[in-house]
Amino acid sequence: MERRGWQDSEDEGAPRAQVQFGLPRLTPAVKALMLVNVGLFLVSFLVYFFGRVAEQGDLWGRVFGHLFLDPQDWRAFFAGLPVWQVVTYGFLHGVTDLGHIIGNMLMLYFFGTMLEGLVGTRRFLLTYFAAMVVGAVVFLVPALVFGGVFDRPALGASGACLGVMIAMAMLRPMSRVIVFVFPMTLRTLALILIAFDVFGLLVTIAERASDGTAHLVHLGGVLYAFVAVKSGLISLDPVEYIERRRAVKEVEQAASDEVRMDQLLEKIHREGMSSLSKGEKDFLKRVSAKR
Repeated sequence: MERRGWQDSEDEGAPRAQVQFGLPRLTPAVKALMLVNVGLFLVSFLVYFFGRVAEQGDLWGRVFGHLFLDPQDWRAFFAGLPVWQVVTYGFLHGVTDLGHIIGNMLMLYFFGTMLEGLVGTRRFLLTYFAAMVVGAVVFLVPALVFGGVFDRPALGASGACLGVMIAMAMLRPMSRVIVFVFPMTLRTLALILIAFDVFGLLVTIAERASDGTAHLVHLGGVLYAFVAVKSGLISLDPVEYIERRRAVKEVEQAASDEVRMDQLLEKIHREGMSSLSKGEKDFLKRVSAKR
C-alpha cells in the first residue's frame, strides 16, 4: 500500500486533485460504527429524558457514568482498573449537545469512508480503535499524575474520528475538500484542526479551567495516526499476517515431513519395517493419510 506523509506533494505535471461534490457511499465498517454510536446516543438520551421527567436526578450519569473515561474511577478501582473505559467512552456522547455527536459522525462519514476505501475494512478498524485507545491513554496519564483541571471524565468518538481524519490527510494530503464554503486540501484542514486543539489545551493549562473539550484525547488520536502512517503500521492487517504466517509454517512443515519421510524409507530399505519405532510408524501413517 502506498504511504505518503506531510511533505508529499503531487508530481509535476500531474493533474491536481479536484474538489468533489456529492456524498460518498457508506462503507461497511463506517456504517456499523455510525449505527452503534447513534443508537447508543438515542438510548442515552431516553434514559436522560425519562430520568429528568421522573425526577430521578442524574439517572443518565448513574447508568452510564462508569462507561465514561473517568480518572477518578481509575484511582478508586486501582486493583482492578476499569480498562473497558478506554473503548466504551468512545461510543458515548453528551446527551444535551447534539453538535457533539453530529460533528463526530460527519467526520467519521466523510473521512472514514475515504480511509476504509483506501486501506480496507480491517486496517481501518485497527486505525479507528487504536486512535481511540491511544487518545484515552494520553488523556489519562496527565489526569492521574497531575489531577486538577485534567481530572474530569471524557466521552465521545472525537479522538478516534480525528485519528482517522489525520491518517487520511497524511495518505492523501493534496486531496481537496470543501469546509463550509472554503475549498482546501486535507493537509490544510488537518493542520487547522490540530492547531485548534493545541490552542485549546494551552488555554486550559493557562486558565486552569477546562473548556469542556478533551483536547488530550484528540491529540492522542492525532499522535497515533501520525505514527501509524509514518511507521507503516497502518498497512498492517493482523488477520492477514496470521494467515500468512500459518501458510509459511505449513509449507515449512511439509518440506520437513518430506525430508523425514525420505530418511524413513531409506531406513526401511536398509533394515526392514520392523526397525521402525512406534513414533516413526505413527509419522508414516500421518503423512500417508495426507496424500
